[in-house]
Amino acid sequence: MNHTKLIISFLLLAISGAIAVSVFQHRSATKKAPFLIEHPAQRDLVQYVTASGNLKAKDPISVGSLVAGKTIKILVEDNDHVKKNQLLAVLDNGVGDSAIKRLKALLADAQARLDYTTSFYARQKALYKSGQLSKNLYEQYTQDLEVAQARVDQTAAELEIETKTYENLFIRSPVDGVVIAKKVNLGQMITSQLDATVLFEIAQNLDCMEAHLDVDEADVGMVKECQEAFFTVDSFPKGKFLAIVKRIQYQAKIIDNVVTYATVLDVNNPDLRLRPGMTSNVDIKVAEAKQVLSISNRAFRISAAELESLAQKLGITLKKLPAEPRTASPKQMKIKDYLWVLEDNQTIKQIEVGLGINDGKFTQIINDINAQTPIIVDITAPSENILLKGVFGKPIGIGNKK
Repeated sequence: MNHTKLIISFLLLAISGAIAVSVFQHRSATKKAPFLIEHPAQRDLVQYVTASGNLKAKDPISVGSLVAGKTIKILVEDNDHVKKNQLLAVLDNGVGDSAIKRLKALLADAQARLDYTTSFYARQKALYKSGQLSKNLYEQYTQDLEVAQARVDQTAAELEIETKTYENLFIRSPVDGVVIAKKVNLGQMITSQLDATVLFEIAQNLDCMEAHLDVDEADVGMVKECQEAFFTVDSFPKGKFLAIVKRIQYQAKIIDNVVTYATVLDVNNPDLRLRPGMTSNVDIKVAEAKQVLSISNRAFRISAAELESLAQKLGITLKKLPAEPRTASPKQMKIKDYLWVLEDNQTIKQIEVGLGINDGKFTQIINDINAQTPIIVDITAPSENILLKGVFGKPIGIGNKK
């Protein structure tokens, strides 16, 4: 019985060892190659510049007051539609129309004096022409008439001023639109100078809005007027809204050493789903190309030093382009882009390339390479030299077997 158990244990141990050896051999056989090769392919590429900002009403109007006073009536609320000259609020300056009544009385008195002086002057003028009145008296009566006329004009002007001041106590809408913000409360004191109080914000037309963005200085050179843009808002995360670039400000904004440029987009809002103040996450379409030759962006992130070190371990040739000579001025230096091409499995060659648009994953290649060019897009250095010697130590091509 014990002999049978011993045989079974031995068999199980042998089977386990065989399985372990098989797994090790499989893992060794499927070990990652040190180079990841990719061939350029034809793709549709669209390049976007991303930015964020807020929606605003187009050409909003801030309604204030030309006179100081206390709010005694508020006749509209937020979201109310208003017409031009519609009464919005009433203020009380503590005087009301008392000054108007006083000046009307003064004007009536001045006008009566003018009427009498005019009649008197007409009689004195007739006497002067007939030689019955001295010149000195005639000139005095002429001056009295002019003074009476001036007093009427002055009083009328003062009455006009007081009338306008009184009318300014009645706050009216300057345009047709929608009240997007009521900023005044009943009984609030209103100032008209220095930091003048804003009573209402009125949007003329919420069917057309604007998105105000801050575009990074690294991207602003690609943004042009009339480019299409798409944006989302948190209120409708599954919806995309269309916008058009309206203008890019030349004045920079510097916040925490980050330079940005204010950019304004036109937004159509026919169903009024969008509201002023909503946060917008915008993608501006700055370039587009159909079926162009492109390669993964990671091909441009390969470290030349790491690649050279790996090539030495593998015993293969690395052909680098000659270094650019130093120019007299840094402005004359041209930034160039390079790729690494695997030739005949035994040579890695560096080539200069021209780049087109970049969609974040792939970059357009615009020089003389084709879809059969094997481009190195990643390298994985083996952790042990034993594996390198076992796979690449022989004087044969990469991946070939003896």
